[in-house]
Amino acid sequence: MRATIIAGISLTSLLASAALAGTEADEAAAKAEQSAQRAEGAGDISTMQGSGPFNTIQDIKNYDAATQSSARRVTFVDGVVVQDLLGFGPADITEYFLCSDNKYRFQCWDPYSRAPTWDGSLLSMFSGADTRIYIDGVLYRSNTGAYGQTVHITTCYGDSSPVMWGPYAYYRVTFWQTLSGTFINRTCSTP
Repeated sequence: MRATIIAGISLTSLLASAALAGTEADEAAAKAEQSAQRAEGAGDISTMQGSGPFNTIQDIKNYDAATQSSARRVTFVDGVVVQDLLGFGPADITEYFLCSDNKYRFQCWDPYSRAPTWDGSLLSMFSGADTRIYIDGVLYRSNTGAYGQTVHITTCYGDSSPVMWGPYAYYRVTFWQTLSGTFINRTCSTP
């Protein structure tokens, strides 16, 4: 009787191990297949998310057209209207920026790209006590530590929007200087 129980436990353990090993192999194969599908179908709507990354402006247009509700949707890329899809009710506005890795995203998280707000991703990149930050030429935060860097964040204006009051506004770092030198010195119109 004791040998039967031990044999039953051993057989059960063996079957469970085999099932887990099969599951792990199946999961690895599924992940490899998904990666291959993503690589070959970079513009495929099903693999994209609304915040990016997108490879091209056409990928953004395809995604926005495929996910449009019944409302009008206006799409901006770096402040320029790239698509205006007609619809009913209040308009949806989507915005994307070309990031330093040459991918389009809603938020770039690098000082070399444009951003939808200055108090989010741009400000968080320069959070040290050694930093003076100017917003549109006005001192926003003075340094409390030893001098280290100066940053200017500027409001820039793009195309007039067919659904907003006035031109589309976005933000970018137009000047960034540290003790090591000047990293950014540009205007809103500099690509």
